[in-house]
Amino acid sequence: MLFAKSNISTDVQTFIEKLARLDLGPIAYRLMYCNEDKWNIQQTNQAILQYLMFLLLIYLYPNGELVPNEEIDRVWHYHILDTIKYAEDCEMLFGRFIHHFPYFGKRGKTDQDNLQKTFEQTQVLFQEHFGINMEITNKKSIASDCQPIGKITQLVRPRVDIGEIFTAGYR
Repeated sequence: MLFAKSNISTDVQTFIEKLARLDLGPIAYRLMYCNEDKWNIQQTNQAILQYLMFLLLIYLYPNGELVPNEEIDRVWHYHILDTIKYAEDCEMLFGRFIHHFPYFGKRGKTDQDNLQKTFEQTQVLFQEHFGINMEITNKKSIASDCQPIGKITQLVRPRVDIGEIFTAGYR
C-alpha cells in the first residue's frame, strides 16, 4: 500500500497488516458484475486501494470527520451490504463497528458547506499520507453524501412525514 510518510509507528504497521488480510474479493465481484457501471479490473483495484487508504485514515483520525469520494463510497456501500463480513471486518480492524451516516450534506446549506469543507480536508489527508492527489487520480473525486461514524452521538436525520401510513393503507 502507498504510504507517503516514511516513519510509521508499530501500531500503524500492524493496522496496515490487518488491512492486507481483508478479503475484498466478493466486493470486487459486486463492483465488476453487479454494479450498474460494471467497473473493469483497473477501476475496481484503484477504488479498493483508495478504500483501504480511507480505512487507514479512519484509524489514524478516530475522532476526525472524513468524507469519501464517490468511488470509495461505492466500495464502502458494497462492503456494508455484506453485513456479517462488514461487522467482522470492523471488529478485526477497529475493535468496534464503523457506522455509515448517509445524510451528511443533506440537512441544509450549512450542512452542505460542512460536507464540502470536510471533503477538502479528506483530500489533504490523502495527499499528506499517501501522496495522492484525488482530483488527478480520480474522475469521481467529488464528495459523497456519507461519512463514517466511529461512535454514536446525537445524529440528526432529515425526515419526510409519511403520515398515517399504517392506518391509511388498511381501512
